[in-house]
Amino acid sequence: MNLERFLLQLEQRHPGEPEFQQSVRDLLTSVEDRIRDDFRLEHAGIIERLAEPDRIFIFKVPWTNDQGKVIVNRAYRVQYNNALGPYKGGLRFHPQLTLGTVKMLAFEQVFKNSLTALSLGGAMGGADFDPYGKSDGELMRFCQSFMLELWNVLGPDIDIPGGDIGVGGREIGYLFGMLKKLSRRHNGTFTGKGPDWGGIGLRQEAPGYGIIYFVKSLLDQRGDSLKGKTIAVSGFGNVAHGVIAKATALGAKVVTISGPDGCIHDPEGIAGDKLDYLVEMRASNEDKVRSYSMEFPGTAYFEGEKPWKIPCDIAIPCAIQNELDHGDAKLLIANGCQLVVEGANRPCTSAALDVIESAPFTFIPGKAVNGGGVVVSTLELAQNAMKMVWTNEEVDQRLQTIMQRTYQLCGQYGKVEGGGVNYQRGANLAAFQRVAEAMIDQGTVG
Repeated sequence: MNLERFLLQLEQRHPGEPEFQQSVRDLLTSVEDRIRDDFRLEHAGIIERLAEPDRIFIFKVPWTNDQGKVIVNRAYRVQYNNALGPYKGGLRFHPQLTLGTVKMLAFEQVFKNSLTALSLGGAMGGADFDPYGKSDGELMRFCQSFMLELWNVLGPDIDIPGGDIGVGGREIGYLFGMLKKLSRRHNGTFTGKGPDWGGIGLRQEAPGYGIIYFVKSLLDQRGDSLKGKTIAVSGFGNVAHGVIAKATALGAKVVTISGPDGCIHDPEGIAGDKLDYLVEMRASNEDKVRSYSMEFPGTAYFEGEKPWKIPCDIAIPCAIQNELDHGDAKLLIANGCQLVVEGANRPCTSAALDVIESAPFTFIPGKAVNGGGVVVSTLELAQNAMKMVWTNEEVDQRLQTIMQRTYQLCGQYGKVEGGGVNYQRGANLAAFQRVAEAMIDQGTVG
């Protein structure tokens, strides 16, 4: 197969979707040797099949605001690939959400789930709905209308949504309540449920904890630790919160957070009451971080800026895709950063990755480290099926074990000449291998 010709054809088939195009390009070019050396892949059309989602649902969501006016949003669900198990992926409510972004996230989810070695396929969905500033009644009416269009293509053995940006425990409750009403079933179709009705402990913390457990495994192998490390984090949502909490518990100092309005530098580190305040900020329904600097003297607020100018040992972008560009990458190099870890889905732009490839620090891609949410979601499904409850300690131990195994897989598949490890190639190759073999085993429809 001429991979470059195929990728040009992909751009023609999916115009106006640069995020999706780049995601496919990055994965396929990193495993090009594997594609070229195995004639079975071309014979079975594996690459062509992986470049197209299984199916896409696009639908309108009409809902009534508190003033009685009907508002209409556009919504999506991309069921991308289920070779390894039922579709699994989040729902994102964000005003800039597009089909191209959802396809990119669903494609990445396939391989992120594969890398955990769990029996899950990949999907993603959401709507161009802005939850910030909405009343509980408006959120409930939107979620109920959303579920009216989607409920009959979901199920514990079909497609299992969970939360993502703009979709937390409150929204999951409204979505699941409507699904339960329509399907007349109380089952594991959703993850992120409340702890009293099928949920699991550490669900909100899991994505951030998983990232830090991967980093810990890497540092342990090098004879190093998180103790005394300075970490720059972007965002202030669940992922950032989990990263900050676990990194701090292991002796690191996290000195930044960020939002759409700017970033915060806290030289003393974010811990204790400051960490609790992040929860209050999210609960205020204002996607801003400025109030942090007013609440805690000695901290600095930089309006309209990102945190990557702050010197750090480890940078963990946890907010949204394409938030770290080539200029940011150069700043990190100049300030002596040793490790860049993608906490969000593809937060580094292609231009940033070009800089990072020649940089003197280690880069860990998102699909390698941010599977913690999926891991705990799978534990939630298992808990539901067995009608039992695990303690937080049991959940945490299982999460650590799976993230350590993911680290080992990335290292095994990412070995390069000279004894180093390319973790991006290792993650892509390990994940691709498992999906491709399952598709071959299941024939042309698998």
